[in-house]
Amino acid sequence: MFFLIWGFKVRFKVLDHGTFFCPRCGGDRPYERRQARRWFHLYYIPMIPAAVLGEQIRCDVCQTSFTESVLSRPTSSQLSALLIDAARGTIVHVLRTGSIHSPAAREAAVTEVGRAGLPSYTDENLTADLDVVPGDLSQLYASLSPQLADTGKESLLGAAARVALADGPLTDLERQVLVSTGASLGMTATHTAGVIALAEQAARA
Repeated sequence: MFFLIWGFKVRFKVLDHGTFFCPRCGGDRPYERRQARRWFHLYYIPMIPAAVLGEQIRCDVCQTSFTESVLSRPTSSQLSALLIDAARGTIVHVLRTGSIHSPAAREAAVTEVGRAGLPSYTDENLTADLDVVPGDLSQLYASLSPQLADTGKESLLGAAARVALADGPLTDLERQVLVSTGASLGMTATHTAGVIALAEQAARA
């Protein structure tokens, strides 16, 4: 008696490699971008390719598969770079409101950028940033805000507030920059006001 063994089976083809933030591992991991395709097989041997079923991202460490949307989340190193850029940009915006030449404010600015993750930052770097940082940081905040917990947003806004307060009470323009920054980070007006008030209280102590 002759038996014909046939059917369809899904096979995967690796299209690309990279590094991503794996939600299951909770850190940066290598990944494979894989394409799933259905194949007709005869006696368990793939013979004819059929429909492409889609693509998936598979973590090389935990072997979990995700949709491509997982790549929209920045890696830890990318997030760190975004945070540093946001700190530099926000502090420059504060200084441009009138504290550019204040030694105390500039010293505070260098200190806060160092705390944000760039310990080699100097006053010379600050001078260069004052010339090149764009006036609109909305796109940077839009990329960063969904990735930050409230504590991260508070830290960024608090650093800018400390720089603004380094040479005295907040001016109206400085407060406007801080309030605008909080709104761009997705903070409520009450939340923003609370962070600014804590910075003011610490400056008076």
